[in-house]
Amino acid sequence: MKFKSLLTLAAVLALGFNVALAADDDTPLAKEMKTTNKSIRTLKRQLDDATKKDDNLALIATAKKSVEASSKLEPAKTKDVPAGEKAAYLDKYHAEMKDVAKAFDDLEAAVKDGKTDDAKKILEKLADQKEKGHKDFNPDDK
Repeated sequence: MKFKSLLTLAAVLALGFNVALAADDDTPLAKEMKTTNKSIRTLKRQLDDATKKDDNLALIATAKKSVEASSKLEPAKTKDVPAGEKAAYLDKYHAEMKDVAKAFDDLEAAVKDGKTDDAKKILEKLADQKEKGHKDFNPDDK
């Protein structure tokens, strides 16, 4: 009986530890990026459906809002950057976020004009930007 209680206690502590770690990952920047990613995933699924044009534009607007908010935040990895390199690191982050915002502007224009093939190419570009950005700025993506 004591062994069973000990195992239950160990399981509860392990679960609590995992929840605490997950809470640390939910930075304001991570929340904004999740919103952007969710919009992109939905957009990819319904981009070919001409009847979803207004929905797609709404998804792009949501993503653009999150990208704008994200560009005002600092990546969690910033705390690990030496003080002398911090300004250059943040400049690089802001420049990359500006490029992402520009890609969303281009995506919005393509969707408004009904240029689905162009929109798909821009989504591929955004995927590349995401990969590069996570490599450069996300401590969990090495």
